Amino acid sequence: MRPLALLPWLGILLAACASGPFEPTSVVAGDTQADVVRKMGPPTAVYTMPDGRPRLEYSRMPAGRKTYMIDFDEAGRVTRWEQVLDEAHFMAIVPGLRSADVLRLIGPPSDTAQYRLPERGLTWSYRYESVPRCQLFQVAIDVKTDAVVAAYYPPDPLCPGEMGRAI
Repeated sequence: MRPLALLPWLGILLAACASGPFEPTSVVAGDTQADVVRKMGPPTAVYTMPDGRPRLEYSRMPAGRKTYMIDFDEAGRVTRWEQVLDEAHFMAIVPGLRSADVLRLIGPPSDTAQYRLPERGLTWSYRYESVPRCQLFQVAIDVKTDAVVAAYYPPDPLCPGEMGRAI
């Protein structure tokens, strides 16, 4: 077979992988947790919400720009699923939240870095689909208190043209 003849098949394969198991389009309200796992595979994390209900995470981190959370009711049935890496969800990340709260709300970061000024802490960076595209959401966490101290939107240093910029 000629290499050019493979191009259409490669495109179909890549499209299938892009929508892949992390796009919960087949998950519907009323599905059980077992239904979700059968359709999507094992979650990347399972959280317990403050009311005791489970939340399944399907994350594309560290390289992806989407994280899906699937919520259940008290009977163990899906109530909703949503993509949580967006500015609407980032607005819930406020000073005083614990790192576990951040994970439960928006999932794991793309990158983690340590900082020392003014206090020792961590910066969690989230890549997400944004306009402009080369923007991050970052969360600064004080390691002594395990609390969020700030959240902001710097340019992404991995984007072309951003390499020399300080964050």
